[in-house]
Amino acid sequence: MNEMNVRKNPCEMSAPDPNKVSAFANPNETSTRKSLSERIAHANAARVDGAWSTPDEQLAEAERRTPFQICNVYCAHAEELLAITGQISAALPSRAACLARTNPRAATHPDNRLVKAHTQVGNPACAFVWEISNNKEGALAKSSDAQYAKALDATDALKDLWEDEPWLDELQIAKALIAQIVLLDDDLRTKVLERANLMVKECANTLAPYLRG
Repeated sequence: MNEMNVRKNPCEMSAPDPNKVSAFANPNETSTRKSLSERIAHANAARVDGAWSTPDEQLAEAERRTPFQICNVYCAHAEELLAITGQISAALPSRAACLARTNPRAATHPDNRLVKAHTQVGNPACAFVWEISNNKEGALAKSSDAQYAKALDATDALKDLWEDEPWLDELQIAKALIAQIVLLDDDLRTKVLERANLMVKECANTLAPYLRG
């Protein structure tokens, strides 16, 4: 993208549907007991504060590797892949961080307070749109046109890895990244698709008589 004199509206990017982001029910507000209401308010405030905290570093590092344990191939190459995807996760907010800023009520939900929520990476399109729309004094809003254009290009290049999802773990990012690189390279694409076709054809022909039904 060429440098812009007029900034492109970040909302023009195909950011994930906000309806896909989990929404949680409001606390029960029907109680007339003041003491109970006060306890609920206090508990909610404590949860919001807790949502900003990060888990123990060793726990977080172990959780980053958990998705790779689903099969031997991913497990064998976990460190290589994490070295690549870690550059993305270090630059973008986690699910917990995203929700703490954009939806504090959702951030208090138990699922969003797990270590996993701190290792899932937020879609850069979501983060970009929220930042430019809500943080008028932030570095992005105050950047030069050239810097803004560069950040927009980087966001646009990465967002497709999320395939319209609000957040992913690093194994999902790695698979999407490798698939895109292969498909964008003529030589790689030809070799990989030929090998994939041979493998699938052999396995499918072997299994079809028994499992297709």
